[in-house]
Amino acid sequence: MASKSRLPVAGLLILALWLTALVRIFWQDPLLAAASGILLIVYIATVFPGVRRQMQVLSVILAGIGGGLAHFLDAWPAFWFGVEKSVIFAAFFGTLSLLRATADLRPEIVRSRHLVERLADDERNSGLLVGSSILGSVLIVGVMAVFAPIVGRDAPFETRLAAAEACQRGMCLACLWSPFWIAMAVSYEHLPQVPLWQVLLLGLCLNALGLVLAHLMYTRAVGMAGLGRALSAFVPVVPPVTLAAAVVLALNAATPFGTLQCLVLGVPVLCVAALALQGGGRVRGAVSAAATGMTAVKSEICLLTAAMALGQVLAVALAASGFDRWLAGIGPPAWALFAMSAGVMTVLAFAGVHQFVTATVMLVLFSTIDFGIEPLLLMMSVLLGWTFTSMTGLSAVSVAVASAMYAVPVEKVAYGPNIRFVAAFGAVGVAVLALLDRWMS
Repeated sequence: MASKSRLPVAGLLILALWLTALVRIFWQDPLLAAASGILLIVYIATVFPGVRRQMQVLSVILAGIGGGLAHFLDAWPAFWFGVEKSVIFAAFFGTLSLLRATADLRPEIVRSRHLVERLADDERNSGLLVGSSILGSVLIVGVMAVFAPIVGRDAPFETRLAAAEACQRGMCLACLWSPFWIAMAVSYEHLPQVPLWQVLLLGLCLNALGLVLAHLMYTRAVGMAGLGRALSAFVPVVPPVTLAAAVVLALNAATPFGTLQCLVLGVPVLCVAALALQGGGRVRGAVSAAATGMTAVKSEICLLTAAMALGQVLAVALAASGFDRWLAGIGPPAWALFAMSAGVMTVLAFAGVHQFVTATVMLVLFSTIDFGIEPLLLMMSVLLGWTFTSMTGLSAVSVAVASAMYAVPVEKVAYGPNIRFVAAFGAVGVAVLALLDRWMS
């Protein structure tokens, strides 16, 4: 009964957080920021008993370390500033829930799914790779629910495992460019000076490179004709995905707002407009589904808040200790920083350390210390690491969802053939960033 009584309260609190985050985009008032931070703490206290055990432990550890450092350094204002900054992510998750609910009601998804069903087995895995990358840019892990029924839970184990791995590869590569991934939102909170169009352009190029490499490694037997059929299955979904990204990019170019703020402002309007063309009932259905979907991200909100608070305190600690000046004085080569960022995140993910934690540490280093390297390339190295941790990390939501949707063990998804892809594409990605650094400098 207790859990049931908490649900309406949690729903009202997340709605209030969403609204206050929207108001704060236009009205930068310290009292409103403080009130929204308190509201976020109340929400976390309300939902924390229902958070996944692993996330509970990790959130407490991060908050404990952040609080301990804040007490030692007298940096409580920095800690609290991290909490206030986290409020915008409540609106971000709400926007994502509405976007996924809208996509579920759009006919383009249904048409692409039917086209994938007609592909031969080998072509289907190519289709899953490409399709999960395109749709995964918007639906994120929700893409699994679109494609898993095509394979079926009664299919042979090897078939289900190969499909899960193909979906993981494609979906996680979308992290390199999609503004709808939390990785991009977190990165822009630390490196807001990077132009969005540059991230989209470089990310899309790396995404395409990753898809080509994955095709050569795993589905080389599919000829050009088969690959063409697999690609053509997703022609219906390209326009709406492009439109969603274009709206965010246009707002970012035309307004003084940051990437996260533009996404929160523009995407809900686009969703309502798209659904209104199908009838008013569609809008009500999407809003209802979005409200239900918000209950699934309480763990991420708790962990992200703890990580953001710790990140702000870490920035103070770096300056106070002189570590930032020492590390900048060493002047590590660009390729080493890129490899460290992606590599450390990936290796620690194998042990179950969530990418929120490692990405925060890397982004704090990159935003605090002047390495003389383009922030675009530093951000991309973090996105590369996030891509790999989402693909192979034991604590990654995408790994758990792929395991559940395709009925295969978690460790088979995390520690399967995708590790080879991570190693190969990691080397390629770091080399590309290093070459770009040499060219840009």
